[in-house]
Amino acid sequence: MAEQNKRSSTATENGHAGGKKARANGEVKQERQEEEQEEEGEVSQEEESGKTGPLVATTMDDPQIDVRIAVGLLHCHACLLPLKPPVFKCDAAHVVCSGCRGHHGQLCRRAAVYTHCAELDAIVATAKVACAHAPYGCDSYVVYAAVTDHQRACPCAPCSCPDPGCDFRGSPAVLLGHFATAHPWPVTDVSYAKPCKLAVPLPRRCHVLVGEDDRAVFLVSPCGVGAGTAVCVVCVRANGGDAAAQYKCKLWVEVSSNHDNMVMMTSKVRNSDLSGGFPAAEQGMFLVVPPELLHEVSGETPILSIRIDRAAAAIAKSATPRARSQRRLQ
Repeated sequence: MAEQNKRSSTATENGHAGGKKARANGEVKQERQEEEQEEEGEVSQEEESGKTGPLVATTMDDPQIDVRIAVGLLHCHACLLPLKPPVFKCDAAHVVCSGCRGHHGQLCRRAAVYTHCAELDAIVATAKVACAHAPYGCDSYVVYAAVTDHQRACPCAPCSCPDPGCDFRGSPAVLLGHFATAHPWPVTDVSYAKPCKLAVPLPRRCHVLVGEDDRAVFLVSPCGVGAGTAVCVVCVRANGGDAAAQYKCKLWVEVSSNHDNMVMMTSKVRNSDLSGGFPAAEQGMFLVVPPELLHEVSGETPILSIRIDRAAAAIAKSATPRARSQRRLQ
């Protein structure tokens, strides 16, 4: 009986030992499998990187740095303009735009074969520079290839005070404050598509209008035309002509006691940075107010009525996609 108990105790001890050993072998096997899976994942990632090239961080959440770089490195060897993806390189290491490969092939004897520069694509697509109008309030960083387009439309592009002897320059918003404080020119907020009545401005006396929706600045100024007076309207904004006009206006002058005598004009509102001073009559559309309306027998002051409308393109640009869909559903 004692011998049988001894065998049973020994078997139990062997069973515990075998179980511990089995569990240990199982844990080691599992650890090896996990290590192999990690190694396979690393190899797979390396293979994938070899196929697609190095990964480039392009989000604004990644660390950003300011660097100085030779401008020529970001320009096409053929058209000499900023590079835009996709970028290619010929056998002579000349970097060119996609559309310049044919032209460059006529100039470079080693341009028979081109290689796509995926790494350079990522650089030129994300390299940004500060707007040149930063001193006037623009805090934008713009992709280098799009700098020209941004500066052409930048709302902070500086304009000049048209008053002779005043050399003040600033963005339209800053210039508006200058008009109101440094010169005795009245400033009036106007609603688009609604008429506003003003006194016909006297020589060297302007009236400043501000759009209620977008705070665009308009200058209503006079200029002499013989014995009469010409009145013109410009949008105070740099970098634009009639082709980029975002507004149109209607001007008319009448005397309240005599509605039969009235002059009217409708035109686009041209942009002006006012660098040449007050707009002259020959610089665009203007409304001529004849002496008969300026000096009525009754002594009444003629009233200038003005209505400014936003152009269809400007309205469509400012509308959000949701607003457009709502209009379609109505």
